[in-house]
Amino acid sequence: MRDNTPPRSPSHDEFDNNDDDAFNINDIIEVIDLDDNTNLEDVADQLIAAAGGEGEDEEEMDEDEDSENDVTEMAKKVFLDHKGSIFDVAVSPSNLAVTGGEDDLAHVWEINTGNKVFTCTGHKDSVTCVDFNHDGSLLATGDMAGYIQVWNVSSQSKIWEFETGDLNWMKWHHASNVLLSGTNEGELWMWLIPQGNTRTFPNYGVATNNGGLMKDGKRAVLGYDDGSVRVFDLKTTELAHQFSAGLAQDSAITSLATHENNTLIIAGSLDGSARIYNANNGKVVGTLNCQVNLPSESEGMSNMEETPSHTVEVVGFCPTLPNIAVTGTLAGFISIWDINTQQSRHVIAQGCGSSQLAWHPTEPILFTAGLDGAVRAYDVRSGQALEKYTGHRQSILAIDVTKDGTALVSTSDDGTARVFSLVS
Repeated sequence: MRDNTPPRSPSHDEFDNNDDDAFNINDIIEVIDLDDNTNLEDVADQLIAAAGGEGEDEEEMDEDEDSENDVTEMAKKVFLDHKGSIFDVAVSPSNLAVTGGEDDLAHVWEINTGNKVFTCTGHKDSVTCVDFNHDGSLLATGDMAGYIQVWNVSSQSKIWEFETGDLNWMKWHHASNVLLSGTNEGELWMWLIPQGNTRTFPNYGVATNNGGLMKDGKRAVLGYDDGSVRVFDLKTTELAHQFSAGLAQDSAITSLATHENNTLIIAGSLDGSARIYNANNGKVVGTLNCQVNLPSESEGMSNMEETPSHTVEVVGFCPTLPNIAVTGTLAGFISIWDINTQQSRHVIAQGCGSSQLAWHPTEPILFTAGLDGAVRAYDVRSGQALEKYTGHRQSILAIDVTKDGTALVSTSDDGTARVFSLVS
């Protein structure tokens, strides 16, 4: 583990408040239904009223602290073999989980029993990226320094390795044994595994923060630190479209997702916006303002040390309702959008930011990884909360759902991975 191990959570530095009289945004969980004429800046006023006005007294604050220490354990399995934060998780079609952690290890284990199958060793930095290939026969593990290993799952042996620059993301092709990764130096790599055939793509000298694949499997989409989004042809390695110079966000891309229709891309940014792009014609479809402004000092917020970040940390398209997009900010607001009208249908005041989202494979259900240590499930049709899964003691850093939709696996700053049943 090097000194550049990722911070455990943006929540610790960004939301800490030692003033007992301060308004606590984490106490609010409210859904506001919106129409086309709704002003998002007014939403916070309604939430304050629903929360009962200004700050709690000392006795109420003490009760809250006691309740935080008394977390209800809802997990059916808890995996304890890591030492330190667990940064990533992936689930295979055969219901194996792989988790990568601050201890420079990746563990493969059975979701149903919690039993460890094998450990991926050899990394010299925090393992921040893990992913199974399309059929679960191969596993890729990548550490923050850029050392990538590929493992044969059945033989539990390493079959390939490569070293890049500092690794920001890594992803398998969804239909073939092709692995892609992006680095802090702006590199995009592609390999055929296990042969090791390598292709490199144009480097624009700025970090590629996130990446994905279009549904056709022929194009890669990358989000960059300068706010640009680029689409590359995987066969020719040529640039197909570039959204920049006024077409892209004004600040770093923090989240990215592609649509099942093989056309749309959504990218979230540090500036509190998300934009939808057309990957076929290179045009901007629309801009979504994801900021929900908090009340001013006169409205009970005078004791807040700083306003929570509007950074759009998570974005996604609903796989079962193609007209729905979702954005989530570090300030704790989940917005459900109508893609056709680019209007927000619902705003959910979750009470904390989210580090990641996941979808149920067959139902319009969104899962969010909360920085307060809870996983939440929402029906995106109504915006209503369906369940809150508890057990973690610190921020959740990654989640994944099994292919059959029966279980969700989460990892946390608390050094544990948990399995929650999604079957009632």
